[in-house]
Amino acid sequence: MGTEMPQPTTTVRLQGGEQIVLSRERAERVFDELWLLAWQMKGAVSAAAKLKRVDAWTFLHGEDVMNAEETSALREALRRLDAARP
Repeated sequence: MGTEMPQPTTTVRLQGGEQIVLSRERAERVFDELWLLAWQMKGAVSAAAKLKRVDAWTFLHGEDVMNAEETSALREALRRLDAARP
């Protein structure tokens, strides 16, 4: 009976108080997708920056809630990743 190590996760707080928990692997894919969206969506770059350092920032300063543009960009990145799944 081996004990499994919990998967590391990243928790992002969106505008309106919703929280999304992502595996570290999924957070990396969302980060990359946000950079692909950067040229066409306002808020994608800052959402990517917040996603990348969310754990350290939260530990040091408390939660950094995404604004409306960042939330929209993050949702679009998640939608695109889900649509690309086989």
